[in-house]
Amino acid sequence: MPDSKKPAVHYAPTDAVDALIKEIHKFDPDVSIEPPAGPVDLRAMLQQDARRAAVEIKQQVEAQRAAYIQRMHDSGRIDGRWSFSTIRVDGYNERAIATARGFCASQLESGRAPVILLIQGFEGAGKSVLCTAIANYFLEHSKNPSVEMVNFDDIRQANLFSSSEEREERMLRSRLMERYNSVNLLIVDSLSPTGEGFSIFDQKIFSNLLRVRLQRHLSMVISLTVPFSKLHDSVGDLCFESLKSYSVVTAELFGQSRRNQIMVNGVPLR
Repeated sequence: MPDSKKPAVHYAPTDAVDALIKEIHKFDPDVSIEPPAGPVDLRAMLQQDARRAAVEIKQQVEAQRAAYIQRMHDSGRIDGRWSFSTIRVDGYNERAIATARGFCASQLESGRAPVILLIQGFEGAGKSVLCTAIANYFLEHSKNPSVEMVNFDDIRQANLFSSSEEREERMLRSRLMERYNSVNLLIVDSLSPTGEGFSIFDQKIFSNLLRVRLQRHLSMVISLTVPFSKLHDSVGDLCFESLKSYSVVTAELFGQSRRNQIMVNGVPLR
């Protein structure tokens, strides 16, 4: 019987570099490529490719972050002028700024517990500027730079549903509220209850926001004009009890208004 075994086929060794050059010439016959002199170290080539890929990925991430920051600044939601390097520091705000810096640094640590930074000061004391500096710090340094800076009216409007509104409008409000619930850092600038304090409706929506963000281990910054001693009476039991579940850090801004004076014929308008 004839032997059923097929004769062994011997292939000539393939030069990987030469094969690659031939493939490149299929696309561009005129390109000039000089093969490397001496043996090719494939391991070194792979390591070099990995380093190049890492650099490209880093550049892409940095470009995406820069584009995101630019969109936030262009939208007007966060003022790009203010950072910890541009705030004017004096004896009245130095301690509050240091506390805000410490809050920012702690939030970059992995596995940190959610914290609420309460910033208190009267009108013009610099609360919004300090909140903006915190927002810009997170945009620049946080691994997840998603930041929203809103006031309490924005939160209230996102919860004012009515039976007569269109479905699209209701969905827009729901998406907006989910954004407030899930953004990495939510800054509520000017939590300003009226003289009678929060209504029951205000207490419910704000305490729910606090609870949801606590469950998701997300921190907040809240600025207010109300003295800390009157906070409980102003926000009500529901909100105050929800605040107790967080680790709370406080910062006070002292002194007169830091806003520019209105000048009339060279004389400050008072």
